Amino acid sequence: MNSTKKQMPFFERYLTLWVALCIGAGILIGTTAGDSMQFLADIEIYNVNIPIAILIWLMIYPMMLQIDFRSIRNVGRAPKGLIMTVIINWLIKPFTMAFFAWIFFEHLYSAWIDPDQAGEYIAGAILLGVAPCTAMVFVWSYLTDGDPNYTLVQVSVNDLIILIAFVPLVGLLLGITDITVPYGTLLY
Repeated sequence: MNSTKKQMPFFERYLTLWVALCIGAGILIGTTAGDSMQFLADIEIYNVNIPIAILIWLMIYPMMLQIDFRSIRNVGRAPKGLIMTVIINWLIKPFTMAFFAWIFFEHLYSAWIDPDQAGEYIAGAILLGVAPCTAMVFVWSYLTDGDPNYTLVQVSVNDLIILIAFVPLVGLLLGITDITVPYGTLLY
């Protein structure tokens, strides 16, 4: 029996460090360059920032190379992971995110945050909680040697659900917390 231990490559092993360094570099560039970096923010099509879109594509590209599109039809034979993803992403996570945001920003941090800011933070947390980061699903699946075909189906199902459930779910959760965001903004 051959039991070779799989080693993570150098880059993947220190991913947390690279992310922290990128965050630090971003803060440093933003602090020193300030408004002169506005040109990057202005490069957009239909309110999609092109530099960010390119970076996200580069992030998921290695995973996309591993997908065998013909084998996707076999994913339905093991629906447990897909069902769990849908339940967690759409029936549990948005509500727990809204609850924890309410607890922290309305109560635990209320001595340091004024009520208007607390409402903005809660709204931001709700928006993040209802929008699963599908690009990161590709990255984590790639790093853990996951099945790229299964990952593609999970991401695709989540993206289809986002198109249908995002606006009503965000509207419901913002309504419960008495935060007003126009539905036109949510649709946009």
